[in-house]
Amino acid sequence: MPTLPILCFNDVYRVQQKYNPQPGAPEDNSPDQNITVSQFAQLLLTERSKWADKSTLAADGEMEKEGLVLFAGDVFSPSVESSVTRGSHMVPILNAIKVDAACVGNHDFDSGYPHLTKLIQSTTFPWMLSNIVDINTGVQPETLQKYHIFERCGVKIGVIGLVEQDWIATIPSWPHNFKYRSMTETALELSRELRDPNGEHQVDLVIALTHCRVPNDIKLANELGAVAGKAGLENEHGVDLIIGGHDHVSQTIGQGASSWEGYSGRKGAPGTLEDTSCLIMKNGTDFRDLTSASLELTPSPPGSIRKHLITSLTGRHHYVLPTSPSSPAFEQLVKSLLSSVSEALQKPVCFTLAPFDARSDVVRVEESGLGNWIADVLMHAFAESKIAKKEGGGGGEENEDDEGPGADAAIICGGTLRGDSQYGPGKITIGDILEILPFDDPVVCLEIDGAGIWSTIESALSKWPAQEGRFPIISGLAVKWDHKRPPNNRVISIHKLVQPIRETDDDWEDPEDMVDFREQEDGTRVVVKNRRLKLGEEVKNEEGGRMYKVITRDYMAQGFDGFEPLKNRKFIVDDENGQIMSSILRSFLLGSAYIFRHKQLEEAAHSHLSRRTSQVLLRARAQHQTQTSPSVSVSSSPKREILAPVPSSPNGDGGYLTAGSLKAHATSPGSDVSSSSGWGLLKRHVVDHDWGTIRNALHVARHEHMSGIDSVPGQAMRQTGQHLPGAWSPVEDPIEEQTSDPTEGVPLDDGEDITIQDLAIVCPLIDGRMRDVSAGKD
Repeated sequence: MPTLPILCFNDVYRVQQKYNPQPGAPEDNSPDQNITVSQFAQLLLTERSKWADKSTLAADGEMEKEGLVLFAGDVFSPSVESSVTRGSHMVPILNAIKVDAACVGNHDFDSGYPHLTKLIQSTTFPWMLSNIVDINTGVQPETLQKYHIFERCGVKIGVIGLVEQDWIATIPSWPHNFKYRSMTETALELSRELRDPNGEHQVDLVIALTHCRVPNDIKLANELGAVAGKAGLENEHGVDLIIGGHDHVSQTIGQGASSWEGYSGRKGAPGTLEDTSCLIMKNGTDFRDLTSASLELTPSPPGSIRKHLITSLTGRHHYVLPTSPSSPAFEQLVKSLLSSVSEALQKPVCFTLAPFDARSDVVRVEESGLGNWIADVLMHAFAESKIAKKEGGGGGEENEDDEGPGADAAIICGGTLRGDSQYGPGKITIGDILEILPFDDPVVCLEIDGAGIWSTIESALSKWPAQEGRFPIISGLAVKWDHKRPPNNRVISIHKLVQPIRETDDDWEDPEDMVDFREQEDGTRVVVKNRRLKLGEEVKNEEGGRMYKVITRDYMAQGFDGFEPLKNRKFIVDDENGQIMSSILRSFLLGSAYIFRHKQLEEAAHSHLSRRTSQVLLRARAQHQTQTSPSVSVSSSPKREILAPVPSSPNGDGGYLTAGSLKAHATSPGSDVSSSSGWGLLKRHVVDHDWGTIRNALHVARHEHMSGIDSVPGQAMRQTGQHLPGAWSPVEDPIEEQTSDPTEGVPLDDGEDITIQDLAIVCPLIDGRMRDVSAGKD
C-alpha cells in the first residue's frame, strides 16, 4: 500500500516580518521577534530531505524525491518589496525551495497578466489554471497548464488547478478573452481524461490545487468526491484531494483527515458546517507555517474509475518561530535580494513640477496637492474590474473597452501620507514613494450610503486644527465645510464631482482648465492643466437610498483612527483581493511612462497587446503631432539623451524628448531650463491631470510588458537564485560573500537597459475640493 508524502503552502508575501504567534504555536521567548523565509526554507527542505530518492534526476541535477511540494497561489504580490520588484524577487525563492507544481492566485495578477507570464517563465515548475480558457486559442492562457502528471511512490498523479469566479471580478487587469469555466465541470471533465483506461495518462490519483474561499472548497470537495469513507467512491469521477489557498487563516484541515498533529482550524466556523468528511488541506499564510501530510493509498478493484483511494490522511502543522533554524544559503539569497531591493529604492519613478508636500502640518490640517493626486489615482484602482461595470450593462461578449464608472469616491486620510517632508520638485524615487506610503494594508472598496459618507467626513474633520491623522483626503467629492462650527457639525455640503472618464478631441483644449504656467528663459512654456471642479449630484445626509462605491484603506474600513462610520460596511473588494497603495501608484507611473515613450513616434514602432493601448496611443500621438509642440499629459516622461537624442528640427521628426528637457535639480515649476536641452527646441509642454488619463495609464501598465520602462532590473533579480549551490543539505556552510556583481553577465529583459530612465511627469495640485468657507477669517 503506497504512502505519498506532501508538503503544501499558499499565500506567501513577505520575506521577513514581525513574528505573530499562530493558533497552537509553541511559546517562543526569543528577544528577536522576527521570522524570515530562510527559516521557512530550512523547515521545508528538512522535511523534504526525509523523503526517499527517486531513481531519476531533476533539472537541477539533484535526485528527485518521492513526494510533492505543492503551492496554492498568491506569491508575487502584495508586499512592500513587490511594490518595487513587481514580484521578481519571489522567483528565486520559489525555485530554490523546489516547488513541484503551483496554481495561480488572484494577487499573482496584480501587475497584469503580461508581467505574470514573465514571472512564470522564470520559474522551474509548472503552473496550473485548468478552468480558465483563452477564447482566442481555445486552450489555457500562455505559460499556464491544464494539468501536470507526476509519478511518485509507484502511482501516477494528475495535478490540476481550479480558481473560483468570485475573485476574478475584483481583478482590474483580467484579460477580456479569458473565459471562466465551472470548477466542478472542469474537474469532472479532466477526471475522465486523466483516468481514461485507454487514454494517454491513466492516472491513479487526481489532486486539485485551488484558490478559493473555504466554503467553496468544501462545496467543491462534496461535489467531486474529495471525501473520506464514501461507499462506491471508486466508481465516481472527481478529485481525490483538495489543497487550497486564498483564505488568510492559520490552517484549515478537512474533517476527512484521520489524525492531525497541531492546530487544524476552527471547527464549526461559518461556512464549514457542510464539511463532514472532506479531504481538504489549506495552510496558513506568509511563510509562518507549513503543512506536511501523508496519504495512505489503497488500490481499488480492477476496472474501477479511481485506481486508488485515500484511506488515510494524516499530517502535521509546522510553525516558523523566531528560534527556528535558518538556512545559511537562503540567508545569503535573501540578503542578495534585499540588497537589490535597496538599490532599486534609489531609482527615480517620476519628475514632479510641484513639491510632494507630505509635511504633517499640511496633510493633516488642509487640502494638499499630493493628497489629491494620490486619492485620484487610488479612486480608479479597480475601474476595469467586473465589479465596476455599469449595472445592467454589457450583454454578449465582454471586451476590454467595457469599462464602467468604477468607484464614486475615494476617502483616505492625512495619516496615510508619511515622510513628514517635502520631496522635489524634481525626481522622485521609489524610496520616496515608499516613505510617503509605507503601509502594506490593502486598498478596499466599500458600499456606503450618503449618511455614512457624511459621518465619515464629519469624524475626519472633528479634531481640526489638531494634527490628527484622520483629516480627510478625498477624490470624486467636493466638500464644503466650516472650521468655526462645532465638531461633528462642520460639513455644509457634499457633492459628487463630474469628470469624463474618456478622452475626446473636443475637450483636449479648454482654456478654463488651464490653472498655471511658467515661461522659461528659452521661450518654452510649461503649462499645468487641470479639470475645473464640476459639481454633480448632491450626496444627501440620508440613511439607505443611494449607495456609493467608496475606495479606502482596509485600516480605515476596520474603524481605526476615528473612522467608525466605515466599519461593518459591505465589501465590494475586500482586504484579501485589494492591492496596496504603493503598488497601485507604481503601476500608474509605469503606464504613464509607456504612453509618453510611444506617443512620440510618428508611426507605431511596437505591437501592443491591448487594442485599447493602441487607441490611447493613436489619440495621444495625434495630439502630439497636431499641436505647435508636443503636449504632454500626466502620462509623460523625459528620457536620457544617450537613449533618445533630441530631434534636430523643431518638429521633432522621429525623435524622443529627453531627460535634458528638465533639470534634475529643478527647484520650482518655473525653474530655468537649459537652452541646449530638448525643451529648447519646443515652445509648449502640457501636464494634464484628469480621470481619463489616470485610467489609461493604469490600463496600459496592466496589459502591456513594462520591462522596457521599468528601471528595476527584474530579469536579473529573477535569476538571483542561480547563485545558490545546486545541492542542499540540512546542515550547510554559508556561501562566501560575492566579490563581484552577482548580476554581471545576466541578460536583461527586452529594453531593460541602464540607459533607460522613463519618468512620468506629474504636478500635484490643490483644486478646492475641500473648501473651508472660514479659511483665513480667524
